[in-house]
Formats: sequence, C-alpha cells, structure tokens
Amino acid sequence: MSRVGLIGGLKGMGMGRGSGGNDMNGSADRAQFTLSRSFVFEAAHTLARRDIDPPSIDASRRIHGHSYRATVEVTGKPQGETGMVLDLAVFDAALAQVCERLDHRLLDDVAGLGPATLENLCSFIWRTLAPRLVGLSRVTVSRDARGDACSLVIGPA
Repeated sequence: MSRVGLIGGLKGMGMGRGSGGNDMNGSADRAQFTLSRSFVFEAAHTLARRDIDPPSIDASRRIHGHSYRATVEVTGKPQGETGMVLDLAVFDAALAQVCERLDHRLLDDVAGLGPATLENLCSFIWRTLAPRLVGLSRVTVSRDARGDACSLVIGPA
C-alpha cells in the first residue's frame, strides 16, 4: 500500500554502528526506543449530536468526510542480532491492514468502530494492531486540516 510508511521516525539513543554501539555511559539497560510510523486515510461518516445547536446537529448528521492521519508508536529495546525494536516491513504490513479497513470507507459501516470519533478511531486502531505489534505504546489520530488530534497512550506490554 503506497500510503503507509510515508512518515516514520525513531526516538531514542544511538546504539548502532558509528554511534558508539551499546556504550551509552551505563544507560544501555534503561534505554527504550520509540519507532513511529504514520499513514493517511480519507473517510466519511455521520455523527449523531444532541448537545449542540440545531444547525451544527444537522451538519454532523449529514455524511461528511475528513482526511485523517494516524501515527502509531512502538516502544522497546533492540532485539538480538537484528538490533531492531521492530522490523519496519512488519510495521508497515500491520499498518497497511488497518488502513485498508478505514481508507475510503463510510466509517459508520466499519465493524467494531462505533461512532466515528477520534477517540474511537484511536481505540479501533489499537485493538486491531495490538495482537501484531509487541510494544505498541501510542496511537494518535489527527485531522490536520482542523488542527485536532487524539492520542491513546497505554505503554508497551
């Protein structure tokens, strides 16, 4: 899937070749790395709103769409001979599967999502990815055009 893995990052202390290996002034045992990957999806939904004025209620009830960005973080220590917290190919494959379930969909019809709020999108992505991504630590869903975002932070298993 071409839209998965467009944005990635790595936070932590250098442990690879050319960075001093595992010598981090005695802090190697405590070091945690956080890998992040993002994917973008376009989706439509409706949202029943009872707590706001009538014009906004009507607008929310109509089918409307957003451009979403989901950023997923995995935290842990580099493993064995690979020296990786998680192989990025495995990360991308997991994200591609969840993106396929959301991209260009009517979110109201996505089984297990519930009302298409940012909170529910974070929870849905978490539940979908947790069995495949050891160390899943954060899921953030944002609507960049509106400047809003929601994060679900549980921490690595």
